[in-house]
Amino acid sequence: MTTKPSERIVVFVTPAQKLAISKTADNLGISVSELMRRAVLNFNATSEQIKVAGIVDRLRAPKAPDALNVALKSVAAKAAAREAREAAASASKRAAQARTVSQAQQAQSEEDVEQDTDQGDDASLTDDTRSER
Repeated sequence: MTTKPSERIVVFVTPAQKLAISKTADNLGISVSELMRRAVLNFNATSEQIKVAGIVDRLRAPKAPDALNVALKSVAAKAAAREAREAAASASKRAAQARTVSQAQQAQSEEDVEQDTDQGDDASLTDDTRSER
């Protein structure tokens, strides 16, 4: 006479794993509990195989972002933004200086044209006109 199982072991699985286990049990015509008992009792893994399986699970686990890497990326982004602002300000300053120089050159050019025009008027006068003055 065998003793009916009365102890519970809770095993967490993904929904896909649960579905696969349930289908396997159905295909074998046994309960999920019986399938799990048989699988565990017939499992002859060595301690090295168990260690390797644990390592593989850890490698496949989603990794949390590295706090230092996140901080460095944030600092780099802020530095890049600051450099961009400084470059834009510098470009604006150079453009303003160029406009000022251009306006000064234009004013000088207009002044030169006025002087040339005044001298040209005097040169076009004949001796007769000058004496009439």
